[in-house]
Order: sequence, then structure tokens, then C-alpha cells
Amino acid sequence: MEKKSYNVLAVYSLLSRAGREHFSGILDAMSEKRSWHLSTVRPGRFFTEKDFVNENGDPFDGFILTLPGTDKAMEMLAKSHKPTVLVNITDRRLCARTSAVSAVWLDNADVGRCAARHLLERGKYMSAGYVHEFRRPFWSEERMMAFRQAMRHGGCETSVFDDGPDFQSRLRRWVCDLPKPAAVMACSDMRAADVIEACRAEGIAVPAQVAVIGVDNDSAEHERCGMGISSVDNNMRLMGNRAVRELAFLFQHPKWKGRPHEVLIPVSQVITRESTARQDIGAQLVSTALSFIAANRMHRLSPADVVSQLGCSRQLADLRFVQSTGMTIHKAIEKARMEEVQRRILSGRSVNDIVKSMQFTSANQLYRIYKRHFGHTIRQAAL
Repeated sequence: MEKKSYNVLAVYSLLSRAGREHFSGILDAMSEKRSWHLSTVRPGRFFTEKDFVNENGDPFDGFILTLPGTDKAMEMLAKSHKPTVLVNITDRRLCARTSAVSAVWLDNADVGRCAARHLLERGKYMSAGYVHEFRRPFWSEERMMAFRQAMRHGGCETSVFDDGPDFQSRLRRWVCDLPKPAAVMACSDMRAADVIEACRAEGIAVPAQVAVIGVDNDSAEHERCGMGISSVDNNMRLMGNRAVRELAFLFQHPKWKGRPHEVLIPVSQVITRESTARQDIGAQLVSTALSFIAANRMHRLSPADVVSQLGCSRQLADLRFVQSTGMTIHKAIEKARMEEVQRRILSGRSVNDIVKSMQFTSANQLYRIYKRHFGHTIRQAAL
């Protein structure tokens, strides 16, 4: 027979946005549970064997755990056979139970795949990277594996950056070493902000040279790094909502036995912001190159000089130029310099003056390039 009321304990940390969103889902779903009386306690050393009764001394009928408590508390909970929902965590003692256990998991593989799909839709890359969470938790590993596989299918191998000493200095070297343009997924917005700050410290343009996506949709991290971070919204509110539904099921089926009931929560959406807003990578590369050429048209300029400003290969740069303008970088340099030569000739400047001021090797070189470009000689142009 179903009870008239239930005392429920939810074990939560509200330090992060993800935890707060998750708990918001609990509150949303609990608003319809008038017979449920909710109490909360922090995880870790704060959830102890003393927390099996509420402030009135009444025992809890069910538990929702997002993080474990003390070892003794978890042992007691496993032996109690109280209805328990594990959210994004596992415990061998609780999972060994054959009754009154449900597990709600974020689909971390879906998170990795969605991040890869988002990046691949925004252009071609020379490389990909993944930045783990500190101490490499299981969910970061799952996201990395799915991201790496999806990026490989998209033609990019993934370099993985891990936790360790001198995190910031190693991260800066790592982003420098990635072949550009690069696509980087960070396991969270916190780590994505670290990547963006490392790029900024090394003079690497985000997103033109390194596109960065995080997870959690945490605006506090966007403020920290001074850039809107594209982010996978991992549907934490739905997870909290589903945890309540799972506990309700366990209350309604007290004799239900079998393996823990498991629920996978898919990604909600990917939110596009500045860190991956690469218009067309070709358009950005060409725009940057043309600006550099225009600013340096008075100097003897080579395609290698231009490519060095772009952070990509000569092959990719020429490909983007042909796609966007119909000409190579070499032709773009010639066009900019010849237009300046024409302007100076029409204003009455002498050939010798133009050769000297624009660093041509000789008047003969200028004559030859001019005729090839315009189809007539300088003398004919001056008539």
C-alpha cells in the first residue's frame, strides 16, 4: 500500500551552475509532489550516518544522490534497501542491490559527439584537441572518446591535454603546438575558459586559429575569459526532473526487483557563441591576408610572408584564396602592388622613384610584371 507522505533527502552540491540547474529540476518536479517533504544535505563528509532522519527525527523514505557521502553512510544506505536514485554516480554496494535502485546518467558520449558535430559544421581544421577535467573523471573520459571518434570521421586526429603540474604553462605550449586552424573541445566551460586565456597569452586568435567549445553553458566562465563560449547544454534540469520521476516509480513499486533501472539523458542543445563563430574559415583567412597585403604593399612581399600571419599551411591558404577570390596569394600580392604602381604612375611619379619606394629589384622587373598584369606597357598607360 502506497504511503500518504514521503520524506526525501537530496544530496547536492550547489557550488557549480550544473549543480544548481540540476537541483532546479528537482524543485520543478517536486512542485507536483505535495505529499513529499524534501530535505537537502551536501555530499562528502557532510552526508553521514546521522543524516538518515530529518530535522523532526523522522526517517527518510527515499534518497537522491548526485555525489556520495561518507563510506559509512553509503554502507548504511546499501543495507537499508531504501529507494535510492543515483544521478551521474555509481556505488558498487548500492548497485549490487536487486531492489529499489535507479540510475540517471548524462549521455556523455552524446555530449562529445554534439561538440564535434558543431565544430565540423564550421569549417575545415588541420587538427583537433580535447582538454580533460582535473583528475580525469569517468565522464570526461567518455566525452573525450566520443569526440575523438567523431573528429576522426571528420578527418582530424585529436591531441589530448591532461591534468598535471604546471597546468597553465603546459596548456599554453599545447595550444601553440596544435596545427592551425584547430578545433578544441574542453570537458567543461571552466576548462574552455582556460584554453581561451592560454590562446590569448600566446597571441593565438579565437576562433580564427583555434575554435573552442565547452560544456555546461556557464556564463560565469564566459565573463572570466572575456569571451562568449560556445557550449553544449547538458540538460541538467531534465536530469533533476527525471531523478524525481525515478524515485516516484520506486515508491509506487516497493516490491520491484531486478537490475538498477538506468536512464540516459541526451544533450539539450549546442549554444553558439563567439568562441566558435567562424563565419567561413576561408572568408576569415582571406580577409586577414588581404588586410596584411594591403598594409604591406609597398614592400617586397612573398606568399610565405602572408601565410606566416595566418597560422595555417600554404596549401590551405591558397585553397581558400582560390575559393574566395579566384586567385592565388601570389596573384593577390601582385594585384595589390600593381594597383599601387598604377596609382603612382597616373599621379606623375617616375619609374625609378616607384622602383625604389616599392622595393622592386630593378626597373626591368617592374616593366615585366606591369605588362603581364595589365596587358600593356607603362609607356602606353602614361599616354
